[in-house]
Amino acid sequence: MDAECSQLLPQVCAVLLDSRQLVTDDSIYEKLLDWFKCLLDAVPPEVLLEENPCIVGLLQQAVTIKDPDPGFLAFSMRLSGMLAAQDGGFKYLQDNHVIQEMFGEHVFYGVTWQDASIRRAWIKGLLCMVQHKQPLHFLQHAGLTEMMLSLLMDSSLFVASAANDLAAHVFQMSVTLEGQTGNGIVSDLPALAQTIFRHLEMLLLSAAPQPVTQSLKVLTSIFRSCPDTVAELLWARVSELVTSLLGQKPPDHESTHLQNLLLTLARFPVFCSTEHGVWVIMKSALKELNPLQACSLAYGILKLKKCPPDVCLQSVCALLHPLDYMLRNSAEDSRHPGFLDELVCDPAAVESLLSRRSSCVGLLCQCLSHVTDLCDTACLPAQIPHSYILSSIVSVLQFCIGQSVCTSPASSHLNRSLIGSLRVQRSALDAIGALSVFPMKQEDLETMFTVLTAYLENPETDPTVLKKAFQTSLKWLQASHASAEHKQYKHSFLQGLCPVLFKRLCSPCWEVRDSTLEFITHLMDGIKEHREFLHVLHTCGLLQLVLDLVKDPESYVRASAVTCVGQIASATQMVSSSILGNPFSVEAWKNEVLVPTLMTILCEDTEGFPRRAVVKVFSDWLRKGHMASFCDTELLLSQVLEVVQSDLDWEVKLNALELAQAYIAQIPDLSTCQSCPYTADLPSNKSVLPIEEAVVKCERVGLFQFVFSCLCDCDRPVALKACDILLSVKPAMCMGSSATTELRGRDWLEGTLKHRPTVAHASNCTSDLNITWVTDLLEKIDLNGMKSSLSRSSDYLHETPLSLLQDIRATVGAGEEQDADCY
Repeated sequence: MDAECSQLLPQVCAVLLDSRQLVTDDSIYEKLLDWFKCLLDAVPPEVLLEENPCIVGLLQQAVTIKDPDPGFLAFSMRLSGMLAAQDGGFKYLQDNHVIQEMFGEHVFYGVTWQDASIRRAWIKGLLCMVQHKQPLHFLQHAGLTEMMLSLLMDSSLFVASAANDLAAHVFQMSVTLEGQTGNGIVSDLPALAQTIFRHLEMLLLSAAPQPVTQSLKVLTSIFRSCPDTVAELLWARVSELVTSLLGQKPPDHESTHLQNLLLTLARFPVFCSTEHGVWVIMKSALKELNPLQACSLAYGILKLKKCPPDVCLQSVCALLHPLDYMLRNSAEDSRHPGFLDELVCDPAAVESLLSRRSSCVGLLCQCLSHVTDLCDTACLPAQIPHSYILSSIVSVLQFCIGQSVCTSPASSHLNRSLIGSLRVQRSALDAIGALSVFPMKQEDLETMFTVLTAYLENPETDPTVLKKAFQTSLKWLQASHASAEHKQYKHSFLQGLCPVLFKRLCSPCWEVRDSTLEFITHLMDGIKEHREFLHVLHTCGLLQLVLDLVKDPESYVRASAVTCVGQIASATQMVSSSILGNPFSVEAWKNEVLVPTLMTILCEDTEGFPRRAVVKVFSDWLRKGHMASFCDTELLLSQVLEVVQSDLDWEVKLNALELAQAYIAQIPDLSTCQSCPYTADLPSNKSVLPIEEAVVKCERVGLFQFVFSCLCDCDRPVALKACDILLSVKPAMCMGSSATTELRGRDWLEGTLKHRPTVAHASNCTSDLNITWVTDLLEKIDLNGMKSSLSRSSDYLHETPLSLLQDIRATVGAGEEQDADCY
């Protein structure tokens, strides 16, 4: 602790202890705790307490106040626990009677104990304190273990949750610190751990739901942190209770925690064999739990890295049972055999859930969400019938828009439950998109593309569902495993897509226009496979419509249109003119229409999104080497940097710096020359002339004028990016020069730039450019110091411990009328 804080701390403690003061900003205590935590990371607690006796005085008096403020007492408990987390701090506080007074049994009988925040702070203090043997002994000998366990049933959810954490932590520390023999093998549980575990066993035997739930939660936390030997010992004692509990058909909230416990156990190598019965209970749980719970458990099992094949198979059957039911009841003859060889869950229970709208939607969304995630994480077994899963999900989508034929009471129920359900539609489209990683049969591809077309064409499709349909279509169009049949259906799908896109781009709903533009943009990214579509895009007038949307009333649409036309322009560079045809001159369009239009948006658009998009398009062109085909690169770049320099949107400037960086990357003398620590003292054989030419090239577009200006920008991300760019080029530009004795900061740079004449741009002759000012500034500016300062949070200058203490003294000490946030 620095001297100023140490001098101010006694005054702050006095203010906090003064019952006449009112702390209106509760975050004061959290900020103080954060500060003390930082102090204790640097200095032992006993040293901190010896050097600052006012801290012990604060804690001693906190427990003697007759009617303390709950926030202050809670702070004192948590601070005491923090200070007692090491042997020295615990002994120091115990010698000064703080530990017993703050956490002893008498605390339970005070009025303040009725406040849930005090009970929670008591728990939090002990949780922080129990890191060594002395607090464990204190818990046992002071009679606090019983109170800790009783708080598991506390009426406050926050207190009960904290008590769960404390019970599990105390158990773990007891086993770690007291339960090991000389050879490192745990022969039995220590006394304190035995007490906790017996209490959890008793709760498991209770018929009431809350005790069972709390016991399962604590047991799960214990198993997550204990070693294999302890896990084996505990499971031998609790396995029969868990099996018995499972047989009682636990309610939803209990089954959730039971699943968590089983999945935690399954991660132990010692339970990989069937000897311990964990997997037997897993298989039993898949059958005994209701379909929603079984689906969730099956998902957790399939996410495990190691799982017995028979359990994996049963998990797949439990997870996919709802989709199997959909397939059985969606065929026209309603006699489809389904695709599961075994029905793990009770068929009647699945049918019951799917016959009611709310439970049908919930079960299907959960199932589809799990299928999506398993596909995305490559956890869905490769040997399962992916084609049937796709057919099932397609049938779900058909039910949702009334395209399925209802030939049975079950299908009629499904139709009424699913029609118009946006949740199910979005989940189903996500799942179909995830299945694109698997090759499919010809008939499945046909029905899948047909249903996607139906969703894209339907004028009543919700905008959020339409966006999902576009995303799913894109995944299948870009699938890497395209067979001959796949390519055929993709081609057919693309042929019919242009009229759909034309209608969607004319939609009165801006979200629809925006999603359509995004789809076209992403599709153009894979243009090598869709050259015919690009030809159709040019011939059907869609390109002109996209260009017209850069003047859309909605700024998001304008930004998406800018990105889209930029991507289309890039795509045309990768295909020959013979493929595009010549409905109008593409090159003339790019040179005479596109670039001027984009520059108009950059100069005149009142919203930031379109302007940001324009600069990103230019950066993309420059990186891909396409800009020279559209315009004079140096002329455009100089115009962009000149316009952006006065832009008020910091993200536009940040994008322009990315553009500048892309330009520098294409100048080898600046981008590839890096200082090497092994050759720093060797004479350079590189000619100075190429560097001068590289700097001249940058100067013709006004690049360094722009970057130096951004270095002085008030927006930290802009200044930091500019600093990084200058640091990257400094080794090459200042090679061989001697460092100045005094490096300058931002204020000096601002003044220098203000009095410097405007830099000549691309229209001027190279001989008129003076490049020495660039290297001069680079040598004089403290770029490393500026980067260090900019890399820190912008509020670090104000959020200092001294500032905190001063604000507490000033604001709290001023009384109730003063209400100001500290810092």
